[in-house]
Amino acid sequence: MPIPKKSKELDPKTIRVRMYRIGFGDCFLVSFPLSQSKKGDDTHAHVLIDCGVHPNGRIGTMEGVVDNIAEVTDRKLSIVIASHAHADHISGFDTCADKFAQFDVGEVWLPWTWNLKDKEAAKLQKKHTALAAALSQHLAAAPKSKAKSAIENLTGNAHAVALLNDGLGVSGKAKYLTAGDDLEKTPIPNLSARILGPPRSVEFLGKMDPPASQHYLRLAEGGVTESPIQPFQKRWLANREAEEMAAIVLKSEEEKELETTLGSSVEDLAFSLDNAKNNESVVALFAFRGQYLLFPGDAQYGNWTWWLDHESPEEILPRVTFFKVSHHGSVNATPKRVVEGMSAGKFAAMVSTQSSPWSSIPRVPLMEALDEKTKQRIVRSDWLDIDGAPKPSPETAPAKPQKLPKGFQQGRLWFDCLIPC
Repeated sequence: MPIPKKSKELDPKTIRVRMYRIGFGDCFLVSFPLSQSKKGDDTHAHVLIDCGVHPNGRIGTMEGVVDNIAEVTDRKLSIVIASHAHADHISGFDTCADKFAQFDVGEVWLPWTWNLKDKEAAKLQKKHTALAAALSQHLAAAPKSKAKSAIENLTGNAHAVALLNDGLGVSGKAKYLTAGDDLEKTPIPNLSARILGPPRSVEFLGKMDPPASQHYLRLAEGGVTESPIQPFQKRWLANREAEEMAAIVLKSEEEKELETTLGSSVEDLAFSLDNAKNNESVVALFAFRGQYLLFPGDAQYGNWTWWLDHESPEEILPRVTFFKVSHHGSVNATPKRVVEGMSAGKFAAMVSTQSSPWSSIPRVPLMEALDEKTKQRIVRSDWLDIDGAPKPSPETAPAKPQKLPKGFQQGRLWFDCLIPC
């Protein structure tokens, strides 16, 4: 069956979720069918969810991906969602700004934490920016490390954030979303969205690692580690101005003092800040003609816990027919409670992942659990063979099948999941 390229070639009764292989990052294009009033009308409306790649996870496909988005949509996007302010989710809006400037964009959905007219959001971003600047300076002189990669994913995103806040050139089109928002009407007929995250609670935004009973254990050197990172201790953040924080370069004795105060290393603090940004992710549950599509960005435990405790997960999870796996399949996303709550064999899943720069991603036990729960209807972006791009490690799961699962198709830079509706 040929891969459809233009929206007019799509089945008018099919939702298409296109996952691009963009490197270590996320880029999903969801196309919802429209009722045509006359011949020649668009058959589908499009939602772009994230478009970014980690600075250390690039594989050189960004330009081709954005060109394909333009071709598929005729440069018309009803909704653009930027889940959170990490380079691996939004950098493409900056590096391909000239291309996106040619798009007709309806609305841009952003987390409430980006709304600088919101006092709590402004305060939170000021703290994050200050701490990121301090850690970036400290780690700049250090050998290449995973913590340095985490901080690089946080910094340098100001232009992309500014463009998205400006509605990608459509002033006033930005919507700032909070857990509990119910969007019964969207720019796409018959499409509604329940926003499950991020919560307003700073306490929940700071909860990164799930307890042992709720995650697929991570292995560290010497065995299993369970100790959660404690972010944003008051001594370090409460009374510092951004300018003062940005000027800090930690000496060895200061680093030791910081480690003692925090009960964790400076590298742990870097990961804490990185993970807290993940918890700001927009979590959108789309409902369209009886199909439910769950896109959680990079939500980590606090974001998940909020809506699992405040919504009705026993009603939501069994209905899910498509799941975008959170945070590239990492250990501290997608609690067991979520996987166990979804109906076996009823949903398909996609995970945008790659073993570089994080060799621990995706987490094998989580991927095995999802493979079993979906009845092998799961696809990984790194199954696409791109010249020079990292291949899945031999011990990872699931292994690429000889034939894609039913309902999936493959293109040069993407996988499609086709959902009849």
